[in-house]
Amino acid sequence: MLYDNTLIFLQRLQMAATHGHYHYTCGNTDLERYLRMAKKFAAGYETELSRQTKQKRRRAGEASASLFAVRRSTIPDQDGKIPIFWVLIASDGAGRVHEREKLLDLRNRDSRLTAADGKYELVHDGKTWSWQLSSAAYRHYQQKIHTIASLPPSRQQEIEIDGIRRDKHAEQLLDQLYAEPGFRLLRRQVGRLVTELRGEWKRLRSGRGLKLSERIFLPYIRFLPDRTRPDLPPPPTITMEERRSLFRAAFPGLSTEDM
Repeated sequence: MLYDNTLIFLQRLQMAATHGHYHYTCGNTDLERYLRMAKKFAAGYETELSRQTKQKRRRAGEASASLFAVRRSTIPDQDGKIPIFWVLIASDGAGRVHEREKLLDLRNRDSRLTAADGKYELVHDGKTWSWQLSSAAYRHYQQKIHTIASLPPSRQQEIEIDGIRRDKHAEQLLDQLYAEPGFRLLRRQVGRLVTELRGEWKRLRSGRGLKLSERIFLPYIRFLPDRTRPDLPPPPTITMEERRSLFRAAFPGLSTEDM
């Protein structure tokens, strides 16, 4: 199934792991090739069977497989193609999917399923399956925290929020952290990162006046219904990164910090 919404895509993979689908392969392609591949997988691995039929087959010792995909960008690339990230995921049991595909086991630390260019990884912490920031993504946030907190006065910038002067870079980082998807383990990581930011701020900026804004907690993600992508979609909204790219193209020489 092809999704527009990355959160729904991640949620469906989380649910698949919860229901015993531990074996996977994944990749990047374009929309045209994905549609051909989806037909091939449906014919060879019966990925489009109903959930009830798949459950019956698993009880009989047969493997069930599902295909999930998400559009990686709302804008075609330089070749006019829509980039797609896909995951073929299967349960234990006998089946052609295990015979024909080189599947990884997402339960192994060295072969965890990652998404969003490696930013998120699907893990089981002994309680349930959940998405969390990968080690690299978590370290990147930590580096940004230290860099922002230790900026010299000449590089610091101020903004006004609700009539109160705030540090521009720190508030942008808080916006980014509180915009992360509210999966259970990811919420825990965001809490630790915000605590680390406030600690670094107190240590390095305590005598400089500006304080960090208070934020409400990052909410849990509720169950999101399927919204599949039609073959001819309406023009979608653009991401912040795409917005910055358009800004740089329209105003060369200006920084996106001025947006």
